[in-house]
Amino acid sequence: MEISANSTTEHFKLYTQLELYEFQDKFVIRSPESPTDGFSISRFDGNIEKLNGDISFGNPSKVSTIYGVAGTIRLLAGSHILLITSRKEVGNYLGFPVFLVMSMKFLSCNEEASRHLTRQEKRDEAYFMNLLRMVESTPGLYYSYETDITVNLQRRCNLAKGWMSKPVWKQADPRFVWNKNLLEELIENKLDGFIVPLLQGNILKFFSPTPIPSSPPSPH
Repeated sequence: MEISANSTTEHFKLYTQLELYEFQDKFVIRSPESPTDGFSISRFDGNIEKLNGDISFGNPSKVSTIYGVAGTIRLLAGSHILLITSRKEVGNYLGFPVFLVMSMKFLSCNEEASRHLTRQEKRDEAYFMNLLRMVESTPGLYYSYETDITVNLQRRCNLAKGWMSKPVWKQADPRFVWNKNLLEELIENKLDGFIVPLLQGNILKFFSPTPIPSSPPSPH
């Protein structure tokens, strides 16, 4: 049975589409499927807070659609959150859709800390930011909202009953999760429905490809 991320039955499913609200003091990420489920992250210090049912947070300056949260990272000047901004369905694994990450973007949540950096720290921070831009363009990242794709069929046969009821990040083999270290803060805040484990590599041969619609015949 397919379920939403905040359910507790046999099949855990991540939120497949999210709304990003941008405010002067924070970013808010929530699911249209369950508007009261989401979290905010401060633009000043990167502090994460669950919405806890409160959706009366005012008028945002911008609202956009994203397709997953790949994690957070803290640098000298504070925290940054990595978002999946576009995706492409490329196949399926055991009947579940598999997506390729097409683009990602870091949002900076460090306005307070950045004011107090020394000159050398500012140079170091600029260097680290260049590295983050390279991370944004990492190729070959795959994921599924409905099942783990890091465990092979042979190992799946030995897994305990009810394994798929666990959050997807708990199903995954951490040895093959590309963003394992980036997920730690989201895991600490128990944001299971928003945590997307990514697998990097040329793995399409293990999936059933998504059929491409055929073009209509050209007139003779």
